[in-house]
Amino acid sequence: MRVLHFRGDKNSLVKIAKCSYGGCFAVNHLGNLFCWGQNQINRLECPYPIPVDDLYGWNVRDIGPGKNHHVVAADFSSISFGKATNGELGMGPSVKSSSRPDKMLRVDGLKILQCAAGTAHTILLAADDDDKAKDLLKKLEVNDD
Repeated sequence: MRVLHFRGDKNSLVKIAKCSYGGCFAVNHLGNLFCWGQNQINRLECPYPIPVDDLYGWNVRDIGPGKNHHVVAADFSSISFGKATNGELGMGPSVKSSSRPDKMLRVDGLKILQCAAGTAHTILLAADDDDKAKDLLKKLEVNDD
């Protein structure tokens, strides 16, 4: 075990830390996402935390690291990246890969409180505390297979 420092900012505090298959993720107190580890699937090869530059400026609320894909809850958007087989990226079943983080447009505008990613699934927990959120949630298709 060692103390986690973010490159260039030893005063930055870790708000969230999660690990997945060969990779680790942390969110600092400013909402910036960092990653490190070694993983052939996501081409991650770094022994120390580096910022995920594509998400700079987003206030990351949660990270759901999976084996082949990852999902991020930030501001009023959800973002995913990695490899998928069954629509795990939340961009429809035809999108099989996204090497760069991209918004999940179907849930854009929802405040995602928590997210999780597994081998072949993504789970988002959304707030439904106002009429706008309730209307957006009603428009999502239900998959009860």
